[in-house]
Amino acid sequence: MKNLLKAGLGVVTSIAGFIEVGSLSTSAQAGAAFGFRLLWAIALATICLVFLIEMSGRLAAVSKHTLAAAVRERFGIRFQSVPLTAEILLDTLVLAAELGGFCVALHLLTGTDARWCPLPAALLVGLLLW
Repeated sequence: MKNLLKAGLGVVTSIAGFIEVGSLSTSAQAGAAFGFRLLWAIALATICLVFLIEMSGRLAAVSKHTLAAAVRERFGIRFQSVPLTAEILLDTLVLAAELGGFCVALHLLTGTDARWCPLPAALLVGLLLW
């Protein structure tokens, strides 16, 4: 039962990574512009993602290392600094998109100017995460 809960937590975590303001707005915009003509790309990306997650899971199960730790161990810290820098940049952009979506929601909810929302939004998110 404990392993089933761990697997369930992994599934919930992987799904929650895709349900965010940036992906929802991009998907809505692409759907409005192209309709169902890009559905093949979603199917292909889903298949590729399934293989990537499965291979990363096998690597972690066999070697008892995460994918990042295995790359660092095999190729060194200099090689790992490139994807690490890209990940930090992308995480920063995702955080900015999340705060932007939160600001738009606050603007729609309260009617205040959206330029005044980022600081209270960041403070509220920081308090909730702390």
